[in-house]
Parts: sequence; structure tokens; C-alpha cells
Amino acid sequence: MPESWSNDRERCREAGVPDDVVYRPKSEIALELHARAEGNGVHFEWLTFDEWYGSKPEFLRTLDRRGQMFVGEVHKHFSAWIEPPRITNRQYRRSGRGRLKQVPRLIAGSPPPQHVEDLWQYNPALRDQAWQRWRVKDGEKGPMIWEVKHRLIYVKDERGLPESKPWHLVVARNVEHPEEIKYFVSNAPEGTSVAVLLLVAFSRWRVERCFEDQKGEVGLDHFEGRKWLGLQRHLALSAVSYLFLARTQQRLREKKSGATLENFWPPQID
Repeated sequence: MPESWSNDRERCREAGVPDDVVYRPKSEIALELHARAEGNGVHFEWLTFDEWYGSKPEFLRTLDRRGQMFVGEVHKHFSAWIEPPRITNRQYRRSGRGRLKQVPRLIAGSPPPQHVEDLWQYNPALRDQAWQRWRVKDGEKGPMIWEVKHRLIYVKDERGLPESKPWHLVVARNVEHPEEIKYFVSNAPEGTSVAVLLLVAFSRWRVERCFEDQKGEVGLDHFEGRKWLGLQRHLALSAVSYLFLARTQQRLREKKSGATLENFWPPQID
């Protein structure tokens, strides 16, 4: 629901939009859908998402609190520490006056977190690390090769302190277009391999392809009606039609070649 519509309830009622349907950020909707799916017994081994979602710290923290593993793209200004700064619980007075306070805080003089863009360029732990080349998928014009650096990092919690457990940072650079750099973070266990992290990180194109096909092949974006109920029916029919086509194609391809997901994930390139 766009904010402009949500703020114009008369317009919404004319189109048959229920009064309880209001604007909400996409990250909030995504968390609700995730909780609903889990409540219905649908569990996800991994989630992945673009940097819009990755720029919402509370979205990341909520998934982590739920125990949901993810590999999400983040903006180059996402900040973290390579080594966690020390924390103290000693009592102190703000500005030297008033009552004593005792809350966890960084020790005076602790280094601030750095942007991930700066970490890989200037921090020796990443700067001096050799790039590793990976063939992430086969495109229409041939294999897509990305070179990667990986390091465990410590991200900020809601208090601005380092989280107790490290997350993964993956810096990926397109070999053919070196100016294209992506940053991914993950809350997966420390021993998770780079191969697995990349598999999840670069699997988002399948979802994007679904929307592209739905819009181009089954008319997802061709609705020209005036009523909310009609739009809901159009979306449902488009989704069911695409699901039928996708399952039919998958069944026919499996019969023909016995293809599996692993067939499309080549190993690291020396």
C-alpha cells in the first residue's frame, strides 16, 4: 500500500480497500510473512535479500533472534568491527555530574566501527587477503566469475555495542566489471564455508527471474481495474498460473536431464 494511498482513506474506500490495510515498510511485512510461514510449519534453511532490507538493522536483528540463518546484501556504508572493542560496566557520571550510572559501554578511546567499504580497502585483515575466484553461475553469455574476500566481523547491536557472536562478511567483486562490488553479511555459524555463503547470496536472481517471467509471460503487471478485490483476484490467478508453469517445466527438465541444483554450482576457480 503506497503511503500516498494510505493517507487518503476516502480514495481507498472508493476502491474498496479495507480500512485496516495501511502503509507499512516492506521489512515489516517481510517479517510478518516469515512469522506466518513458520507458524504454518514452513521452515527456511536460509533467507537472502537485497541491500534495501540489509540496510535495516532491526530487520537483521529480528531474523537473528528468531534463529533464522541468512545471507543478505548490505550497503557499502554498513559498519562493523574486525576485532570487537572492549566493553566496561564500571559506574560513571555523565559530564562528571549527577547520579552514578552503570550501563555497558565501550571503553574510552575504543575504535569506532568502520564501513565495510573501508574495511576491505584499508584494514590489513582484508586488504592484504588475496582474492579468491568463484564461478557463481552460468549466464546467457557464459560463466559469471566473481572474486571474493571473506572475514568474520562484529556488528553493532541496538545499543551500539558489538554483538557477542561474529557474523560473516563477504566482499565480492565482478571480474569482468571490477567497479561492481557487492557486500554480504551472514549470521551463519562460524564454520560455514564461503561456497555455501556464495550459493545463498547469489541465488536471489531466481526470485527476480520469477517476477520478470510473471510480468512478461502471465500478465502480473497488466491489471487495469479500479477495485481492490479485483486486484487481489488478479494477483492470485497470476501466481497460481506461474506456479503451474514452473512446476511443469521443472518436471519436464528433470525427466530430460536429471538436473539438480548442485549441477549449477561449480567449485572455486584456481
